[in-house]
Amino acid sequence: MWADVETGRDFVNFNVMASLVSQMVLDAKGEALSIGISGGWGVGKSSMVKLIEADLRTRIADAQKIAGNSPSEQRSLLFVNFNAWLYQGHDDAKAALMEEIAQALMRRAKEKETSVEKGIKLLKRIDVFRGVRLIGELALTAYSGLPVGAIARAGKGVYDSFTDGEVTGDDIEGASNAVREQSGNAKGLLKAEEKQTPPQMIHAIRKQFEELLDDLKLTLVVFVDDLDRCLPPTVIGTLEAMRLFLFMRGTAFIIAADDKMIKEAVRVHFPGTKVDDDIVISYFDKLIQVPLRVPPLGTNEVKAYLMMLFVQSSGVSDADKETVRLRVIEQLASSWQGNAIDAEFVQKLIPNCPAPLAAELELADRLARQMIISPKVNGNPRLIKRFMNTLSIRRSLAKVQKIAVNDAMFAKLMLFERFASATSFNALAELISTAPNGKSETLRKLEHDVRAGKDIDDQTWPTGWKEDEKLIRDWLKLPPDIGDVDLRGALHVGRESAPILSAENKLSKAATELLSQLVTLKVSATVAIKQAFNTVTPEERSVIMTTLLDKASSESEWGTPAILYALEATADADTAQAERLIVFLVERPASGYKPAIVPRLKVREWGKRAVVLLGKRSDLPAPFTKALNQALKEGK
Repeated sequence: MWADVETGRDFVNFNVMASLVSQMVLDAKGEALSIGISGGWGVGKSSMVKLIEADLRTRIADAQKIAGNSPSEQRSLLFVNFNAWLYQGHDDAKAALMEEIAQALMRRAKEKETSVEKGIKLLKRIDVFRGVRLIGELALTAYSGLPVGAIARAGKGVYDSFTDGEVTGDDIEGASNAVREQSGNAKGLLKAEEKQTPPQMIHAIRKQFEELLDDLKLTLVVFVDDLDRCLPPTVIGTLEAMRLFLFMRGTAFIIAADDKMIKEAVRVHFPGTKVDDDIVISYFDKLIQVPLRVPPLGTNEVKAYLMMLFVQSSGVSDADKETVRLRVIEQLASSWQGNAIDAEFVQKLIPNCPAPLAAELELADRLARQMIISPKVNGNPRLIKRFMNTLSIRRSLAKVQKIAVNDAMFAKLMLFERFASATSFNALAELISTAPNGKSETLRKLEHDVRAGKDIDDQTWPTGWKEDEKLIRDWLKLPPDIGDVDLRGALHVGRESAPILSAENKLSKAATELLSQLVTLKVSATVAIKQAFNTVTPEERSVIMTTLLDKASSESEWGTPAILYALEATADADTAQAERLIVFLVERPASGYKPAIVPRLKVREWGKRAVVLLGKRSDLPAPFTKALNQALKEGK
């Protein structure tokens, strides 16, 4: 298994961009700099940030070795890593970022035994700034020491004087007198010498900040990560805090975020206002001087990434792992000359390469193309890692159950599961589970015809496949061929993804389509779905309910899980299936019942019977029992 965390070790030649960013920071020589590292979820932004920091530290160490004890006019670097997501819901991100920076400067000042007094003053100012927060009614309370309610009761004029963008001593004195008249209590006012308007506070912070950096001969390098994971208020708050420090001498901000998510947060920040694209783009672009994007992975990079995952989790020595990594990076750097990464290349780098690892490297070689063409993976490192973790789990499950399945076939099925619609995957599951010995002649013929470039008429495509035709054609071309292989074991191991039908319970095409629609239902059944029950036999309705109940049995909480919509539709259509559902619902573990299911039950005749039976249980949670009793009372 591979942890889903950023890495400071380069597997795919990201160091090229990391070195470029490092050089920009050094070439700026203390002049203000802001760099945006953009890219979608999971493409490697956090890893890129770590690589940039590592590269800068290496350059600094090398420069110090060369300089020795000679004095240097070069400003040294101080690193601050800020993850806005960690503070969401716990602290004001704006104040938290400011404090992180001030604390880092304070530590460096103490190390050098200089400018400590300035560092302390800066921390005090930021602490006051944290208390004020400059926004909202909490800010008003913290700044004035007066309860907001009391200020509001004192009159609109007093309240407005606090919210017009500037808080003066006269405002506080006026509010104090007004509140005394209201409540006789105006404790907690700031001391006269601490009174400052917000602009004055910001100016003072910037001034002391610049002085401290100059005294310490520092360039502050701030890495801001995971901003695109935050809710809009946290995003905007962090950006506003950065704006306080941006474009000030001695600062370099490196911001890793999906620019699309940031721009969307800007839109949300202006509710009820029409914000055009130009304004949204300008807001973010004004903060970023140098926009860069994490480069997408090609086939060679995906092969390298997959193989390095296997190498890193193997038992070979750390020295051999590092040798392989460096040689792979070197090969990637020259891939434009036609130098490719393949299993043979990596195997030769490992002395006496263990047979299990050699097999895994071969698997990585075959999987790379699948990882690239799949629209739901598309060469994304995080998705690749998650895909490989799922593959690892299923391999282990197969081994425990003594199911012999080829890894490449496992992977090919998992890719279909990931990119195809639920309807298409359910149709594939039916092809496999209802075919003699699990070998689907339809699947075999489709693979042959697609590889031969033949046209396939609409009637030949299984249910739902026509809608995904282009993607499925590419998938059918992928090695290995699976039409002549018994895939029931692979389907069994991954059975949480789709219902499995035995040959004796084979459904008609109409029933299969209905089941596919039901298992993906997220809202109440449409009229078309309700009418579709009339086209299937009672026996098929029973198979459908069995499949749905099997799927529902994995639910741990019974409030309003999505599967309830399908169960309700089936029970509404067939009284026999309604009786089965009643039995199922009243036998759930007590801890799983939630009050939200009661309103759904009490509006149906079969549901009312379930409510009555549930009312006879004495082990149910109090909130659920209360909801039941209310429903029973209303039903009398």
